[in-house]
Amino acid sequence: METIRDVMIRLGAEEFTGRSFECRYFSRMLEAGTEGTARILNVHGTGGIGKTTLLTHFRRLAETAGAGFALMDMRDYMGNPELFLKDLASSLGGEFEISTVDAARSTMLAEQIIEHLNSLTQGRRIVLAMDQYEEAGSIDPWLRETLLPRLGANQLIVIAGRYPLGSPWKLSSLWRRLIIDLPISEFQYEEAKIYLQRQGVTDDALIDRLWLISSGHPLSLSLLAVNAGSGQFHYSDKKEMHAELLPYWLEEVPDETLRALVYAASIPRSFDLEMLQRVMEAPLSGDVFERLIKLSFVRSSSRGWQLHDLVRDAARQTFRKRQPDTFKLYLERLTAVLNERVRLKMAEGSAAAPDIYELISHSGHPILRAHFRHNRSSANYWEPVTDQTFLEMENYIEQRKAAAKSARIICSDPDSDQWFRYELTAHERLLRLTGWDTAELAAFGLDSFRLLRGPDGEVLGIAAMPPVRPETLPYLLRNPISGPYFRKLTGEHHLQESGLCKFIFAVDVIDPESRDLRSDSVNLIMELVLSGALLIACPPELPFYQDSHISMGFEPVIGIEDPYIYSCGIQASAYRLDTRGSRLDAFLKKTANLREKIVAIGEQHPMNQQAVGDSLLNQLTPRELEVAEHIALGATNKEIASALFISEAAVKKHLNAMLYKTGLKNRTQIAAELLRSRTESGPTRQP
Repeated sequence: METIRDVMIRLGAEEFTGRSFECRYFSRMLEAGTEGTARILNVHGTGGIGKTTLLTHFRRLAETAGAGFALMDMRDYMGNPELFLKDLASSLGGEFEISTVDAARSTMLAEQIIEHLNSLTQGRRIVLAMDQYEEAGSIDPWLRETLLPRLGANQLIVIAGRYPLGSPWKLSSLWRRLIIDLPISEFQYEEAKIYLQRQGVTDDALIDRLWLISSGHPLSLSLLAVNAGSGQFHYSDKKEMHAELLPYWLEEVPDETLRALVYAASIPRSFDLEMLQRVMEAPLSGDVFERLIKLSFVRSSSRGWQLHDLVRDAARQTFRKRQPDTFKLYLERLTAVLNERVRLKMAEGSAAAPDIYELISHSGHPILRAHFRHNRSSANYWEPVTDQTFLEMENYIEQRKAAAKSARIICSDPDSDQWFRYELTAHERLLRLTGWDTAELAAFGLDSFRLLRGPDGEVLGIAAMPPVRPETLPYLLRNPISGPYFRKLTGEHHLQESGLCKFIFAVDVIDPESRDLRSDSVNLIMELVLSGALLIACPPELPFYQDSHISMGFEPVIGIEDPYIYSCGIQASAYRLDTRGSRLDAFLKKTANLREKIVAIGEQHPMNQQAVGDSLLNQLTPRELEVAEHIALGATNKEIASALFISEAAVKKHLNAMLYKTGLKNRTQIAAELLRSRTESGPTRQP
């Protein structure tokens, strides 16, 4: 007779999704027996990532292979080795009387249980799996020094927890040789899609949205799927998910000091000790900061450390709701710190790009903010093409044409809750690889090309961007894609000013659905932009390319005669972005809201602070003050939206917020109040 437990096991097996690599690795270790040295599989990942579900599936794999399996929840033993041993023996078919009378009796019990466990390994493998290992406490040294060394060599140990095994394990070269590190990450898009479909969510657009909200985090997907399966998903469901998950993660953060630090760290995308001290305006001990960066949902980055995307979103949402004034103040301080860093680095001639990207993530175009929301340190890298690697580039292009496939690209800006979804057919994805020839461009030098390589050396993308100079101009004039743009110009206009100038035929990656590869593409363009260059591009007139260029600051070029028509009748558009000389500063002010000079925290708004303090506008946020400035100049909502890179709906939202805070009746009164405060205070003095 099938029991309810049997039904639950069967349903669990049917629902299990993804983790194919982890399961294959476990199965190989199970089959290996005493071959090799690896004996311990260390599964680790942040809360809700699916460790317990994976261990349950490991049990099914082990039982199918005829192996014994003991799953131990480390929360149950309260640091007591005897309870652990008795439960372990019981789960494998042994019964022992637990004694608490004296140390000698306890030692005898341990000897008996270890002997029993080793006897079970005669003829079959035993898997000892320990879940919630972060709760092991004082059992950890006992396991490492007493129990595990005495177990049979054909036993497989699985240790799962929020953190990788700590220093006492890693300091020993012998333990290091026995341990295989197996970090667990979020679902990829296809895995998340399969999971949601199994939960009854079948609408592709809704699946895309849930995947973005959850970042592929399994527990988040499970919570979202409850309402989404009935088609009743609302924005409030996202907030409820964040509210439900945050306490789960904050179980790791028992004291208020560390929790306050987590909330402060949710403001920037990446943080370091000095940044948090300046944002909070409070000294932080190295010990407290060390505890922060050791949390399971904090990861290292090229710029310091970052919170897990979901933890950051949830903490920011809670922080903004519970302490709106403090949240606003921290954000203002962060902006001031970043402005200072950018200005100083630019003056020194050192790389300011990471801090500029951080600024853009708070104040740039919503699509660019959506991109930089998930822009992480990539293991991929761009390199120049050489005579030795030229053939690799050609092979990449041929392979792309031979195995073309469609792509769905989705991203979101959480601050404005705007969603962006693009679809490219297989044919449309090949358009930018047509209309130019590698051999013809190579004749002018290989500096026209770049290769994108992965950490294992595989080619993941290419860029074709010939420089504009006297020897390349004839080719660019006759090329069907670039020719219409250059024929529009009189003489050699682009060559009259010094500085780098490039025409972008293509920046192509093997999988544009990959966040990392999209980041690599944007970072290449931004690298050129920040170096001071004139960039020209004539991509197909498709929404994905149009929005990508506009969001990065490119300006459309109007009046191109006889533009190139790509195959299937798609016309080429034209864009240019010039950051040579002083234009770079103007670009940064527009795109990243970089300020004119380094200012103190109390001097951040464009209008005189004393004037603001004395007026009804003292309650407004920096963004609302910017909107007010444009209103005073007579700009329409559409013009304000364009100038500030926000939607018209966001302008209306800011306007309504200003009217509510000030008690004013309309935009005319806002403009009058702004002008009154300035008139009464006189001109703002520069320090």
